Amino acid sequence: MLNELVIHNLVIVEHARLCPGAGLTVVSGETGAGKSLLLDALEMISGERVQGAIAGPWADAATVTAVFQPDHQRCVRIEAACSVPASDDTYILRRKISKTGRSQSWINDTPVTLATLRAAADHLLEIHSQHEPLRLSDPAVQMELLDQFGGTTPIATAYLAAHRLVGELGRALAELDGGSRESVKELDYATFQLREIEALQPRRGEFAELEARHSLLTSADQWRSLADEVVQTLTEDERSSAASLARFARRLAEAPDPRLVDAARACQQALEAVRDASAWCADASERLHADPGEIGRIEARMNAYHELRRKHGDGDDQLFAAWDAIVLRLKDLSSIGERRSKTAGDLAAATAERASIGKSLAKKRTDQFAKLSKSVHGHLSDLSMPKAKLSLTEEELSEPGPLGSVHQEFLVRTNPGMPEGKLRDIASGGESARIALALAEALAEQDRMPVLVFDEVDSGVGGRLGAVIGAKLAHLARDRTVLAVTHTPQLAAAAERQYLVRKQQGDKETRVAVCEISGAERLREISEMLGGGRAALDQAKALLAGTAR
Repeated sequence: MLNELVIHNLVIVEHARLCPGAGLTVVSGETGAGKSLLLDALEMISGERVQGAIAGPWADAATVTAVFQPDHQRCVRIEAACSVPASDDTYILRRKISKTGRSQSWINDTPVTLATLRAAADHLLEIHSQHEPLRLSDPAVQMELLDQFGGTTPIATAYLAAHRLVGELGRALAELDGGSRESVKELDYATFQLREIEALQPRRGEFAELEARHSLLTSADQWRSLADEVVQTLTEDERSSAASLARFARRLAEAPDPRLVDAARACQQALEAVRDASAWCADASERLHADPGEIGRIEARMNAYHELRRKHGDGDDQLFAAWDAIVLRLKDLSSIGERRSKTAGDLAAATAERASIGKSLAKKRTDQFAKLSKSVHGHLSDLSMPKAKLSLTEEELSEPGPLGSVHQEFLVRTNPGMPEGKLRDIASGGESARIALALAEALAEQDRMPVLVFDEVDSGVGGRLGAVIGAKLAHLARDRTVLAVTHTPQLAAAAERQYLVRKQQGDKETRVAVCEISGAERLREISEMLGGGRAALDQAKALLAGTAR
């Protein structure tokens, strides 16, 4: 229900506060008094686009705040729609529009986008205005209500899931097909990269070994010459180090001084070391021969390493990581054909499933519509539209949509001999509101919208029909808020609460006042709505007394 509506600085409404609560609340006032501003406020809080300047002269912005208290299940749905949780099963919607046109929105004091505000409001209130298309003109809303009425919501949910799956699989298949040409190119290139690496068969640490071997081979002559010089100097010359050390060792060994004998032993050790060094150098000299063939092979392998490192990164870690990545990518690319085949099969199965569910859904909706139209016709007869007819148009879709594989939409004919048409095109403002009321009555148990707003639902009707409309609105308002803008006293008398809108004009400004009336003040207002005078006052008393009973 709508517990509170607060309007501040909206055009010529400086401040207004309404507390409708559960039941039927009516808003009355003279033509031009400003009743439409209340509808503007409700449309503003519903997230509708606002045309023109709406901020009044008393502040920098127009602000509307609405306090709703829906049932717990609806709170869960609202949270799913707007991602803002309820506070004690209460939702407070607030919107501010500045004089410059800047719009700001909040839900439970959490800043939200206008789209989010609209998503929440869609679950909270429904406005039937003469100047706006009926919400019920939307085929999506019609099918939702028909599903609720006929108990086909689970089938509709299953169909929508199947439809979304078809869309997802179709996009996946298109992506696979669209990327197939590029995938072939990528497959060829990845295959080339893998062959290039596998042709080298790299080994961790090998490049460093090749560098060391290459350095040794390319300087072999230099090192062999040095080794020969060492051998010559240490052991082969007549005055070689070895000869001198041998002579010194023999002579010092004969000395009477122990220290000289120690020196002789040291010379002998040095001699052995020199001979070892000479032998090693001689051996190295024999082996140090620059083999041009080996150098060429080493350089070719090093060049291959350089090329791979240039492409994949300098170092063993980068090269081997690239190798692993190429192998994995090839596996993935090679599986595209398999994935495409599987996706195409899944798409065919999902399409068939959607078609089956869609056919069943369309038939059940057709069957249930017959029951709904019968109920609606009864209510329309009560509302002095006995010749009005509600029908269902059906058209097989070449491409199924989210609502079904068959386009189904309500059509209406308000008068005999006139063509059927869509609700928004055929019915007048008053007729639209009465059709909406008839549908609301027929769907009362299924469509539990917390707040229903009717603008001039009694347009062009007399007192008897006004009373009927009032009774129907009161019936709808048993456990929710129904707000009606009216000029009919019989309807006004049926309400639990009545607000009066008055325009106050001074020399320098005009403002609208909205106040709840009761008792003698309400009696006087209904009397004025009846035309004024003693007879009107007596009739107003009778209307209010009848409603009280």
